[in-house]
Amino acid sequence: MLTHSFEDLSQTYRILAESHLKLNQLICIDRPEAVGTIETAINAKLNAFHNLYDLMIQELGNPVDWYDTPELCTILAVRNARHHNIAKRIRSIWNYHNQESRSPTETKRYLYVNFPSADKDDGGNFFDIPLSWSDIDLLLNMPRSQSRIRSTAKELIRNYLNADSYEAEAGTVGLTKHEVFINFVPLFLNAGISLYPYIKDHVQPNSVESKFFLSYWEIMGPADTQNYEQKEISFCLPN
Repeated sequence: MLTHSFEDLSQTYRILAESHLKLNQLICIDRPEAVGTIETAINAKLNAFHNLYDLMIQELGNPVDWYDTPELCTILAVRNARHHNIAKRIRSIWNYHNQESRSPTETKRYLYVNFPSADKDDGGNFFDIPLSWSDIDLLLNMPRSQSRIRSTAKELIRNYLNADSYEAEAGTVGLTKHEVFINFVPLFLNAGISLYPYIKDHVQPNSVESKFFLSYWEIMGPADTQNYEQKEISFCLPN
């Protein structure tokens, strides 16, 4: 079962990448469909991680404490928010802008935080899936009975993502944490890398995707969440 779960997780990487590639073309033709497709791919990725979490407990006896491992805790926190419809479901920039702007076509400024690849000097880079930091922060400040995550998660995740720093940086350019977005892609790759030691002897990859990601998790260094990259962006949606 663990092999099948890992296969599902590997395929969601491909699905998310393909959805992102099609986004810019489709969004000018059918914005709701484009945004819905990328949101569905994000949810599939998060749910695949959660399925692996459940199976690791069942089959391996919980070899790693996901809620005490910042890379994994971050994934579970975002998944729980979306699954249980709390913290505004941790919106992507596309849904956030659509809901919070006077008009989807209004141009607004945001601070975009990316976490550089360990292999950036060799051409390594990530595509962009910006998630609302203010929604994540809202989740972390909820009572445990609502957030469904441990009370220790707030400090664990904030420290892992160096949140104090980019919240302060937003203020220096006239923005607030409500205009901060962080890239989801390096975070789920970091989660996979942190899982590798615990699953490498228990899965038998068959597809091109699962073989690639098992190898990738072994040799790739994690994205650097402490020394992040940031830039101001202007964003709007088409009609």
